[in-house]
Amino acid sequence: MGTVYRGIISGNLAAIKKMNGNITEELNVLTKINHFNLIKLSGVCFNEGHWYLVYEYAVNGSLDNWIFYSTQTLSWTQRVQIALDVAKGLHYLHSCINPSYVHKDIKSSNILLDGDFRAKIANFGLARSAEGYESEFASTRNIVGTTGYMVPEYLENGLVSPKLDVYSFGVVLLEMISGKEAVSESDKELLPSKTLEGILAKENPGENIKDLIDPSLHENYPPDLALSVAKLTESCLQRNPDGRPSMDGIVHSLARFLDVSLSWEISTGTFEKYSSASNSSVTSTWKS
Repeated sequence: MGTVYRGIISGNLAAIKKMNGNITEELNVLTKINHFNLIKLSGVCFNEGHWYLVYEYAVNGSLDNWIFYSTQTLSWTQRVQIALDVAKGLHYLHSCINPSYVHKDIKSSNILLDGDFRAKIANFGLARSAEGYESEFASTRNIVGTTGYMVPEYLENGLVSPKLDVYSFGVVLLEMISGKEAVSESDKELLPSKTLEGILAKENPGENIKDLIDPSLHENYPPDLALSVAKLTESCLQRNPDGRPSMDGIVHSLARFLDVSLSWEISTGTFEKYSSASNSSVTSTWKS
């Protein structure tokens, strides 16, 4: 945890995170990763009892601000692209470095957007090595994270695996397509998930998919594809971790969905309608 400031270093904007205490674990992760969809650490310094971590600056702030609070609307295709970016970042953590890592704190406020609305996963303070646990689970008694994004097996038994991130990713995906916060401040219940379950349980779910999708899109999305994304979301939120897909499979699915979305966008001229949002930026605080 720490406070994040916007600063200018050598003429360039930077996000500067002020931290206290032991930052060894976070630095261990940050010094091993190098991927477009993971926030880049530019430097570290220690001054007057405080650590300062310098990151690349994401000009459009955190995803949660765009989904829940902005007066501008992310287009359907932008949302699919952001989902694919996050999936690629997680796939890299789970499968492309040695040792692999579980992020453990995937949520919309920990996903930052650059000037082109491309996603960067941030805040690796809870990340831990997943080495040796591709098909098994590590166990911990120290349950930390954000209620609503944490998987049942972690909450109940302290079990950690890459499927933990898959579940949290499913919660974020649900928030992106519904435009609603997945966690209620009053009862911590996953609100949009009940709508998702109800729609997909029907004989013809495609007829009611609009009841799930963010109304601010004004039905400017391909309904068949929206249903496919909803089904992918449901698979990520399976209570049994063995029923959840791998991030590799999710990346392949979302890549196909993005191709279809781009073709639909061009054929309908939807890009022109939402282009103004892409040309604007929102300055926000990175919540850590």
